[in-house]
Amino acid sequence: MKKTWTILMMGMLTLVMALSVPLAASAEGAQTEEGKASTNARPAALYAKITGASKQEWSFSDIELTYRPNSVLSIGAIEFTLPAGFQATTKDIFNGKALKDSYILNSGKTVRIPARMDLFGSSQYTLQLSHKVLPAAGTYTFRAENRALSIGSTFYAEDTIDINKRPVVVTPPNPCGC
Repeated sequence: MKKTWTILMMGMLTLVMALSVPLAASAEGAQTEEGKASTNARPAALYAKITGASKQEWSFSDIELTYRPNSVLSIGAIEFTLPAGFQATTKDIFNGKALKDSYILNSGKTVRIPARMDLFGSSQYTLQLSHKVLPAAGTYTFRAENRALSIGSTFYAEDTIDINKRPVVVTPPNPCGC
């Protein structure tokens, strides 16, 4: 079984390498408006957004992280790194399923999903941080990357979310008019 798996993986790697050379060579002749050669390779992309009702500090909300490796071939683990103030738990969701305890590392600051494959940029991975207390107002940077064998362009991506300050409620000095 191990020999079959090795032969299959080597065959797939050879196929991808054979296909990537003509793609790069044909792109050498293509010119952009700036006159530089372009390729079809796209960098990895991460989209972070607050999907809950509130974007204010100290309120409950959901955060959705969507990662696209956009590589020719990547085989391995997908890793999300959360900024200070955020923590993953088993109540969070990855691609529609609850996170396993073994996927959560560094006291919830890292989520590593093993055994993922992206071929020609077709994969998309979504991590939903459910019902989180948003930390103090500010800008927070999330990171996602493919942590293994990869062929293509950039393998990590970052995105930020902004958390707003709570409005200050000022009470009148003499509310009853006494």
